[in-house]
Amino acid sequence: MKKSFKYILFSVLGIVVFLGLTVLLSRTIFKDKLIEYAIKLNQSEQKMIQSYYVSEIPVEAEYFAEDFKSIHDIVSGKCQLCGHKGYDMDSLYYSFANRIANESMTKADYGLLLREYFAALNIGHAGVMLTLHSAEYYPTIVENRLFIDKPNDHFTNNGFSDKDEIIAINNTPINQYLESREKYTSASTETYKTHLTQCRIFTSFTDSLIYCDVRRNGDTLKLKLPLTSSILNNIPKAYYKILRDSIGYICIESMMDNVVKDFKQAYNQVCNLPYLIVDVRGNGGGNSNNGRLIAEYLLKEPQEHCVGGNITPQPDAYKGKVYLLTSNHTFSAAESFTIDLKESGYVTLVGEKTAGDTGCAPKNFTSKYGIWFRIPTREPHFSPKGLPMEGENIEPHHEVKQTLTDFFDEKDTAIEFILNKLV
Repeated sequence: MKKSFKYILFSVLGIVVFLGLTVLLSRTIFKDKLIEYAIKLNQSEQKMIQSYYVSEIPVEAEYFAEDFKSIHDIVSGKCQLCGHKGYDMDSLYYSFANRIANESMTKADYGLLLREYFAALNIGHAGVMLTLHSAEYYPTIVENRLFIDKPNDHFTNNGFSDKDEIIAINNTPINQYLESREKYTSASTETYKTHLTQCRIFTSFTDSLIYCDVRRNGDTLKLKLPLTSSILNNIPKAYYKILRDSIGYICIESMMDNVVKDFKQAYNQVCNLPYLIVDVRGNGGGNSNNGRLIAEYLLKEPQEHCVGGNITPQPDAYKGKVYLLTSNHTFSAAESFTIDLKESGYVTLVGEKTAGDTGCAPKNFTSKYGIWFRIPTREPHFSPKGLPMEGENIEPHHEVKQTLTDFFDEKDTAIEFILNKLV
């Protein structure tokens, strides 16, 4: 009996000690392990998802109508934003179902119809998961014109040069070409729809080769561009520079994978400088919790995280002045990160308005015949200070757009604005 009592006593003490250590380590090892586990779960889910080229979708023509009905039923039942936006879902369904019934469709035709259907929802996180042929390169957009800026080896090997302007794709003038593709672009705001369509000019739904007309030094050249689907994975998600000896600069390329680790490494190199510029202009999002963890190093007081939970500044959080660079490309988890920094009152936003969609809990679903798609499932949500989390761009404190003069002079107009403001 005594032995049994001692065993129980030591077991209870052991549990108490374990719980105490867990609490003490909650901001370090334990929390990091939880985050690592969550990321692994997310990666496992992503590995299960199948994405297809439009010509290879797993449904035959006689089942297109049935497959589309299964997709629409899920969208109507699960996507809370559709009701909030006041859509007549029956009318939307019949407008597309009638096309399936009345047209002789190939698999590629049906795949493109699905892209058009999801784009018609005007929700940035709604879309069908189809594989694009892609050169894995975004053009630089300056004053609504599209340029090659610092081309990679793939572009250089195919005859492109720095500062080439793209003026036509597949013999179609660029503005006309973009207009024809906007109907396939899912976006919550018109600015993001236009921007994302421009970004995707070096992609194709159906072809592995496109033809580009480029303007170079007053001449026009026709160049072939092979498209692949390769993705470079081992690029740091955050990196730093020091400007004018006293201004730190950290570019956060994504909110995916190891970005928090990469950010910490960059942050340690600039955290003692009096000014810090954080750049999320090219950040298309990822995991919103990564944004929350990064914000812990940039905020001065605890606050509510706009997606849920709290942000508690780190003991070594930044003490100086923070500027955040944003653009039309700042999307999803990068956008919730932007909301948190703006609503803190300590961070100044410079650049362009954001894309206008933080996510609203997107989830993955499959059609009856195995086509994967994604839709947001949460009801309309607002930030702690009342900003809609979908459908409205985040405005910067200072709107600054890249100019052609600065672009050709190798200057970043937004950074120059901040540097001149500090002088």
